[in-house]
Amino acid sequence: MAKVPDIPASNLLFHALEDIMDFTVITVSYNAEKTIAETINSVLSQQNISFEYLIIDGASKDNTANIVRNFTDSRINFTSEPDRGLYDAMNKGILKAKGKYIAILNSDDIYSDETVLYRVKMNFVQDNADIVYGNLAYFSDKDRKIKRRWRAVLPKCDKRFEALWTNGWQCPHPSTFVKKEVYDEVGTFKADYKISADYDFLVRTAVQHKKKFSYIDDVLVKMRLGGESTRGFKSIIEGNREVLKTWQSIDIKPSFTIIPRKLLYKVYFSISSR
Repeated sequence: MAKVPDIPASNLLFHALEDIMDFTVITVSYNAEKTIAETINSVLSQQNISFEYLIIDGASKDNTANIVRNFTDSRINFTSEPDRGLYDAMNKGILKAKGKYIAILNSDDIYSDETVLYRVKMNFVQDNADIVYGNLAYFSDKDRKIKRRWRAVLPKCDKRFEALWTNGWQCPHPSTFVKKEVYDEVGTFKADYKISADYDFLVRTAVQHKKKFSYIDDVLVKMRLGGESTRGFKSIIEGNREVLKTWQSIDIKPSFTIIPRKLLYKVYFSISSR
C-alpha cells in the first residue's frame, strides 16, 4: 500500500471544519455489465475522505442498471438516460457535482488502492493545486497482469510547463483530478469531440488559464486495455484531428512535430517505467 502523506494537525483541523464534501466521483457507463461492479467496489473502498458517487449511464441495454441498483450504499446516485456520447455524460456529472474535487473513473477502470483519493486530496491541500495527476497502469482483463505503465513525470528540460504541451507532453486524463471551480472557470468537455475532449480540456486549463498542476509519482488508476482512445488506427487518426483542432481553437501554434512527439512521449514513458 502506498504511504499516506503526513499533514500538520492544524491543516487537518481546518479541513475537518469545512462543510464541503471532498470529492465527487463520476463514472460514465454504457453496457458495462462485465466491469461496472469492480469499478464501483474500487470507489466505495476509498478511505478517510467524504464523497458522493455519480454513475451516469447512457441507457444501457444489458444488465448494467440492475448491477448498479444492487449496491445500497447511500453515496451512490445513479442516473440512466440517453446521452450524446461519453463526454456529454461526463458533463452531466460535472454539472451535478457537489464535491470540492472531481474524479472521473471509467466504468472499466479501478483505483490502485483504497488510499488514492485521500492522497490526492492531501496533494491538493499541500501544493494549493488546481489539478493533481499521477501515473496510469494498463492491465489485461485476461490475466490481470500490468502490461505497461504511463509514468507522467515531467521531462528534464528547461521548458516552461505550458511550452511542454505545445511540444507534445501531456498527463494521463484517467489519473487526473480537478478542482470543481476549475470546471466552473475553464468550462466542461466539448461534447462534439469523440476521442480527445479530455486532452482539449487539459490544454485549455494548462496553456490558456495557467492553472497549477501537482504530480504524484505513483500509479493511481489501473485501466483496462481497449479504452476509447486505445482502439486502433481509426481512433488514432480521429484523436489527432481533434488535437490539432484544439490548438486552432485557442489561437496558439504548437510545434509542427506535436503529433509524433505525443506518440513518442507515451512510448518513452511506458518503456522507462517498466
